[in-house]
Amino acid sequence: MVTVGSGFGGTGKTDVAVTLAAIYAAARPADRVVLADSNDDMPHGYIRLGGTAVETLPQSKRPLSIRGFYQACNQGRIKVYADLRDAVAWLQGVAVIRGDTAHESAGVDFGEQEYLTVLEFLQCMSNIVVNDGGTGLFAKLQVGTLLHGDKYVFVTEASQLGFWSIDQVFSRYRNYEGEKERQLSDQERKHLIALMDEATIVVDKYVDRDPEQVKWYNAISERFEGTSVSVVATPWDHALANRVPLDLGAVTAATLDAKLEMAQVVLRGADQANRRRHGLPEPETENGGDTSEGPAEPKSPRSEPLPPPPDLDDVRILRAQPRPDGTDPEWNSHAGPGAQEAWPDDSDVRIIPTPAGPDSNGSEWGSQDGPGARQS
Repeated sequence: MVTVGSGFGGTGKTDVAVTLAAIYAAARPADRVVLADSNDDMPHGYIRLGGTAVETLPQSKRPLSIRGFYQACNQGRIKVYADLRDAVAWLQGVAVIRGDTAHESAGVDFGEQEYLTVLEFLQCMSNIVVNDGGTGLFAKLQVGTLLHGDKYVFVTEASQLGFWSIDQVFSRYRNYEGEKERQLSDQERKHLIALMDEATIVVDKYVDRDPEQVKWYNAISERFEGTSVSVVATPWDHALANRVPLDLGAVTAATLDAKLEMAQVVLRGADQANRRRHGLPEPETENGGDTSEGPAEPKSPRSEPLPPPPDLDDVRILRAQPRPDGTDPEWNSHAGPGAQEAWPDDSDVRIIPTPAGPDSNGSEWGSQDGPGARQS
């Protein structure tokens, strides 16, 4: 259960929430991913994933809002996964429980207890729930989404206001004891503090060419050095403009890489917290250690070794050697001192086959790009 929040409006909170949901649905198709929009102020998640404005739909064709979903749960209309599937909108592989319109919000209270009822149903029917929360610090619903979440994602901007909002929000939640009618238990306070201590801060709409943004992003990163709070920057992209349906295929490669890294960091943190909550051991890393030392870099698509072509007995991967003038590289013609094995970050590699001959060991490497040569 991932709760996305922010200290003030316009930071890109909904952008982060819908992007996380869409990435998880695309990358983990066996999972059931739900986006629950509990933001009463500006519930745009449904529209951002490509939903049709409900005002233009007849009442019978409208997918359930979060208040409508709560009422359906209470009335016994949602009992199994098929009921959920038929009641909500399905957009980009995500089950979307949209936010309420102003008309739907009127006269129907929705706070922590109502949210908890919805969440109990969702946790039985899904693997990943992304909640697009509001910006109100101590609204009943906002606190409730945190008390029942595994991961807190705080979205801000690289500015003085963005830097200031982090300390304001985090310190207030760490010291929050509840309201008169809803005091927090020691266990709930411990949980809330843990969420802050292991949160992920997403600096959205980041422009690394802007010296002022670079200054404040560095300040945010330095603020959390040596802590378990992870800081991720995601660039601005016109394809992610507000009120424009999300299309991950239209964003630039750099932006998509940053979004994928963000999704990986968030999901790892949520998984660790969820395992602790259920008393399960945390997964080990490849080197045998645990994953508590901070977010690991996502694997490059080229980090896996290239398989040899099926019809070649022996191959060697050679690295392109750049020309002094910066033009297209020349390929090594032999496996001498100038030849290097290709590293995962190489963009130009060529697979050179061993020429057939009486010596099955392939003692000589092909020096020409003949018919047998293949590019990776």
